[in-house]
Amino acid sequence: MKLKVGIIGAGSISHRHMEAYSKNLKVKSVCITDPDKQAREKFSERYSVESFTDNYEKMLEDKSINLVDICAPPYLHHRMTIDSLEAGKDVICEKPIAMTLEEADDMIATAKKLGRRLFIEMNQRFMPYHQKARELMESGQIGKPFMTIFNIAGNELPKMSDPDSWKGSWDRAGGGAMFDTGYHAVYVMEHFFGRTKSVCAIARRLVVPHENKADDNTSAVLEFDAVLGTISVSYSVTSERWNEERHIYGTKGSIHIADIPINPLVLVKNNNSEIVKIDHPPNVHPHAHSVKRCLDYYVDCVLDDKESEVTPEEARDALEVVLAMYKSSDRGERIYFR
Repeated sequence: MKLKVGIIGAGSISHRHMEAYSKNLKVKSVCITDPDKQAREKFSERYSVESFTDNYEKMLEDKSINLVDICAPPYLHHRMTIDSLEAGKDVICEKPIAMTLEEADDMIATAKKLGRRLFIEMNQRFMPYHQKARELMESGQIGKPFMTIFNIAGNELPKMSDPDSWKGSWDRAGGGAMFDTGYHAVYVMEHFFGRTKSVCAIARRLVVPHENKADDNTSAVLEFDAVLGTISVSYSVTSERWNEERHIYGTKGSIHIADIPINPLVLVKNNNSEIVKIDHPPNVHPHAHSVKRCLDYYVDCVLDDKESEVTPEEARDALEVVLAMYKSSDRGERIYFR
């Protein structure tokens, strides 16, 4: 059996998804829907798809579609997921899972009630160097981890500075730099170190002028059982290329990760650095590679009827932490979790 996939949304992230499906021999065809004619035409110029529609509800009427992939802005995730599940489809939804915990809980509960699959596109769980880093920690290579630092610096000012763009808007994106990209850092940290115990954050709009936009710069401190972590995200760095780094410090060594195709993972012990070999194509950016690995894995879960190791509950937990960061910033206080 091969899957027929329906993609909702023809924006930039859908192109990355389509590239993955076009190379997956277990996907027989793809349909796409988007109300924006220009977005549909741009998509059709690059890819061969079975059909285009301007309304996702029309696409859901196609009973031959097995799997729906939601590549729409966050404020649409809940409604589109519920509609797709009720139409009898398994669903992949872009991160973050939803705008609110109530929406996330409804999505998860509806999938379980209807016996359908819900996958959240947490692609950084599938980055080979993140998987290797966890393996190194579990094997005791750096001793007992006690501190971790994730830094993300990039330029999203063109969209953030457009008041009509959904990017970084409170009402359609749910938040800014931390909600959008910092979300990745949160679920990766929780994968490494378990559930967050408390968080303290400062989220600010320092460069973007429009009041309908959320944070363009945020820093947060996360407390785990035996590890302290910091996440800093900037959407206003124009002086250099997009850069993401992760540092994990332990009693016997440290792990250092950079988002680069060649030699992205370094293990340091006794002042000696060792490049750790990982299985990663040298000519493919880590983001594109991880999206393909993520989507390939979810396709296999559907076809092989197996449970995913990456669960929507993890996506819900990450959402809870990010929302608490904004609450912490607004109140000027530390937020504790149950």
